[in-house]
Amino acid sequence: MNVQTQIRNAAKQLVHQLLRARARLRKERRLWRDIQRGFKAAENRPPAQTHRTAVHEAGHAALLVALGLGCTVVSIIPYLSKGWDGFCGSARPTAAELSVMVARDACYLQLAMVSYAGAEAVRQLIPTDPNPDAGASTDERHAAEFIIDGIDPDTESPQLFFALAKRRCALLVAHYQPEILALARALEENRMLSGKYTRRVFMKSLAKRSGTLMTF
Repeated sequence: MNVQTQIRNAAKQLVHQLLRARARLRKERRLWRDIQRGFKAAENRPPAQTHRTAVHEAGHAALLVALGLGCTVVSIIPYLSKGWDGFCGSARPTAAELSVMVARDACYLQLAMVSYAGAEAVRQLIPTDPNPDAGASTDERHAAEFIIDGIDPDTESPQLFFALAKRRCALLVAHYQPEILALARALEENRMLSGKYTRRVFMKSLAKRSGTLMTF
């Protein structure tokens, strides 16, 4: 390889690096603008809507902690570019877990239960809410993906798993109502909680009432 070829290759690599850096910068700028707009929207949101969003996201977070799936972050700051009133992040299954069919199916079933938990928490804890499923279309889609795309289709009918996930979700939300309310209060005060703090609030509430972990 002559010197000119080496120079051309080095120049191409440099151009690719600059383009990737520019793309990352643009993405970070868009994210920062989203965060700024989200904070503004959160400040102007009616208290009742803030409470509803906090209960919804706390439902997701509580089940993630209870089932040992791992909550990375939970927030009631609107993510306007995605149309979300809030969001809750979860750790993904490991490759080892997904390599074993039984463990994989159980993991995806639990994630589907977590997906349903937001609307179910609103349904149980704000019984006067006229439409507890409002804003849960993304959650419904995620639950369907976990069951239809994640679980082995040859085991049972997908409808059985949908019914099972919803039923178990309702039982878990009922069991962890105090923890969901504790997380909702923390969210209303802080707007965003780290995964570590979310677990701390959950376990503190559980210990205070001498509750036990209920899992499936």
